[in-house]
Amino acid sequence: MIDPLAREEVPTAAPDATSPWWLSGTPLEAEHHRLMRRRNADIPWDATTVEVLSAGERARLGATWRRRAEAEYMAVSTFAVLALDLVSAMAPADVLSLCMRAGIDEVRHAELCLRMIAIYTGAHEDPPPAMSYLPDDEDRSPRDQAIANTLLVSCVSETYATTVLAATRELTTDPTAHAVLTSIYSDEVMHARLGWAYLRHAIDRHGDEVRAAAGRMVPIAVRGVANVVERERPDGEVTAAVRAHGLMTPGEERAIFARFLRAVLMPGLEALGVPCAGLADPYDDAWIAA
Repeated sequence: MIDPLAREEVPTAAPDATSPWWLSGTPLEAEHHRLMRRRNADIPWDATTVEVLSAGERARLGATWRRRAEAEYMAVSTFAVLALDLVSAMAPADVLSLCMRAGIDEVRHAELCLRMIAIYTGAHEDPPPAMSYLPDDEDRSPRDQAIANTLLVSCVSETYATTVLAATRELTTDPTAHAVLTSIYSDEVMHARLGWAYLRHAIDRHGDEVRAAAGRMVPIAVRGVANVVERERPDGEVTAAVRAHGLMTPGEERAIFARFLRAVLMPGLEALGVPCAGLADPYDDAWIAA
């Protein structure tokens, strides 16, 4: 007879840890690997075509994945702070559990990015130091605070992430980079759904008060993501070979952001009755070409 309470045997070390240098060296590693294997498909690390790249192209890609590692590591703290806001607002249990799971997903994403840095640079790095500080307005009620930061983190930032990741995957032909981007993308879809589901839940219960709180945060959230899109990129040309490894030009990313506002974000907000008129106006053709 199978004992339903029996503990599954877990090896003390994973046969292919994503970033073995970024681990504690304690028995906690076994449980960590269990969490990391929860949903993600195996990555074909040995299928990389890095050998066709020049030294400059490798450096360009290494710098890009380093920036991605920083963003993913920062997102761990982002979801930790958001979870506190949601707990304070007495959010439903499914919202809380998915928010906590998102933080675990971001640890996995950071690991994946570190492994990609190692592929392109040969260096085993820890994530660049980064900490997220979400807006905290003491004049807001706990509910409005949770709505504001859920909209910022999930409805805007994570939903945009799914859009730009989908576009990046389409141009990526390197098997390893494509698999890593796919793994991250699959999680980001759920991270985006988390925010839209909670926003809908809150509107269903509190109506226009929540719509107004969300409407006040929307332009702030959009500007925050636009700041990231506008950041200067690492030095180096975006060659055809580099594009095959998952990198687009800044102009292409700006165009995706502008389309995201008009075709994804605004229709979603309008469907929920959240004010967003003129939201995309600053992000016009001149902004894309800047």
